[in-house]
Amino acid sequence: MRKLWIVTELFYPDETSTSYILSNIANKLVEKYEINVISGSALYQKNKIIKNDSFILDDKINVFKVSNKELDKNNLLQRTLKIISLTINLSNTLFKKVNKDDKVFIVTNPAPLLIVISILKRFKKFELCILVHDVFPENTIPARIIKKNSSIIYRIVKPIFNLAYSSADCLIVLGRDMKDVFIDKLSKYKKIPKIEIIENWGDTINIKPYKNETSKISLRHDNNIVTIQYAGNIGRTQGLKEFIEIFTKSTSNIHLDMWGDGAMKDEIVNFVNNNNLKNKISFYGYYSRTEQNDILNSTDISLITLADGMYGLGVPSKAYNIIASGKPILFIGKLNSEIALMIQEEEIGFCFDPTDSIAINRFLNEISLSKIQDFKIMGEKARRIAENIYSEKKILDKYIKIL
Repeated sequence: MRKLWIVTELFYPDETSTSYILSNIANKLVEKYEINVISGSALYQKNKIIKNDSFILDDKINVFKVSNKELDKNNLLQRTLKIISLTINLSNTLFKKVNKDDKVFIVTNPAPLLIVISILKRFKKFELCILVHDVFPENTIPARIIKKNSSIIYRIVKPIFNLAYSSADCLIVLGRDMKDVFIDKLSKYKKIPKIEIIENWGDTINIKPYKNETSKISLRHDNNIVTIQYAGNIGRTQGLKEFIEIFTKSTSNIHLDMWGDGAMKDEIVNFVNNNNLKNKISFYGYYSRTEQNDILNSTDISLITLADGMYGLGVPSKAYNIIASGKPILFIGKLNSEIALMIQEEEIGFCFDPTDSIAINRFLNEISLSKIQDFKIMGEKARRIAENIYSEKKILDKYIKIL
């Protein structure tokens, strides 16, 4: 049986979405390969380990952990230094263990690993497949890590990453928008890797719609209040502060619940406090995977936002668990991006360009309890889509076929 090496910063038992996705992919691919995983040893967030007893890592998977210290993911300098160290450790271990004609499967984190492994490929002659969760270095602009694409650093780094991507045998992207970005990125190279679309999946087994409203939602409905919920990373590329600035101007009886943590949380909390908005916006902290079902069911509409400039640079995986929970989506992002296309094609929510503040404000002002039944119908349709198109089984079957 052919060997497949998965090289990743995050893997089981870490509870992050990247770890969860790669651990499940590894479990599936044991049907076809001898699976070996090289990953970091420290948890992305201390003590945030997989507590879901329904997941068991296949005992045929060999896992090699390399040393990496705990990191503050919100401290850019600290994270950069530790990512460089981790990249060296991961690539050095792979170099010692991989053989010619093995297959190597990596994800786009940590970013420097893309460059190093593309170089190793020239010497070791293995087959390389890259799962693209984030598009480097383009995503550094909306993340405000690099200020503009005309900067010297960006102009130096971009062709290096493009060359690394072009060295792959296969790129797996998460949506149609991301495929468009890579076709453009790699158009000047003679050798272009095969580009395949495999979406993320929704956990249709552990996440299911509640038959009845939660007590919090029921109480809010009694007070004529509709709930919008954001659950996920409160980071730089989400554009959440821009949405909240629009949200605060709405006159409807809407309450925004925000679950999660991230680099922008403190700034957004300060904005809410300074503008006396606690009666309209509530903040909750980190939540575990085992809590997702309860949380995702405690809203009328689920919110997904992407900052202007994020077209094709990332596809929010949270969308697929949202539709598994049977909730409609309010999406703020480019209207031709993957999640927007899914919502519009399947009629399971509402989409607005992040620059169209007038349309967003109008929509928010029109929300009322009279629309709840419409939301429920959209949610029922969303659940069917999750089961029929975006279930774990259907998506993992694509990995078996393409890899």
